[in-house]
Amino acid sequence: MLIYKILRVAEWAALRAQGETAGAPIDVADGFVHFSTADQALETAAKHFAGAGDLVLLALDPGALGDALKWEVSRGGALFPHLYAPLRLVDILWHRPLPLLDAAHVFPEEVAGHVDPNRAQFDQFKALDRDHPIEMLNLVRLRDHADYPESHSSFAENRSGAEAYAAYGRETAPILARLGGSILWRGQFQSVLIGPDSERWDHAFIARYPSAHAFLAMVTDPGYRAAVVHRQAAVRTSRLLRCAPDDAGASFG
Repeated sequence: MLIYKILRVAEWAALRAQGETAGAPIDVADGFVHFSTADQALETAAKHFAGAGDLVLLALDPGALGDALKWEVSRGGALFPHLYAPLRLVDILWHRPLPLLDAAHVFPEEVAGHVDPNRAQFDQFKALDRDHPIEMLNLVRLRDHADYPESHSSFAENRSGAEAYAAYGRETAPILARLGGSILWRGQFQSVLIGPDSERWDHAFIARYPSAHAFLAMVTDPGYRAAVVHRQAAVRTSRLLRCAPDDAGASFG
């Protein structure tokens, strides 16, 4: 797990000017440097940097910061990482720009992830032919620790992402079966041969539905809508690709 720091471009320039091991006076008034986890970083940007387009996101390995990093109660009673030492360029693993799009900050996938479809993607799905069978390729990467909303009954259970995703599977299996869906194929991820080296998937499977009507009936079913909270708590990032069945054939392409 990495931790993250949001800086103004001017602050980032000042830090770089200090050199690799010299510390910049970031958050000096508080006596420590504020950091966020991936989930906290999105809220931090919205709360403290609303409308700001001159931002840079820094990523650091908390294990490399030693005893100077403390996890302390902060906003909403959550534990936030605070560094009681100067922020040094040498400790930063990577940095990315944090641009604005429609008044919201666009975080890299390793921070924000892809958990739910956005409105444009869902509208595109619904605009396609709904009357033929569809096969949905699912690639899922899980969080180490499930991130339930405080209002959910599982919030205090300290579940892992794997446990939360298993709960999602148990509670949705009867709905999937009732609507004529099934898991057509499931595989165990081993390695990336072509693609980003950072990608890995905890689940890879293809779900078949008799039609897009059946899929839409599933995701709007009250029981599914209650169970999908487990998925949202479990998943760090994912891919969901709609495909139409085709002849297998004997060659590529």
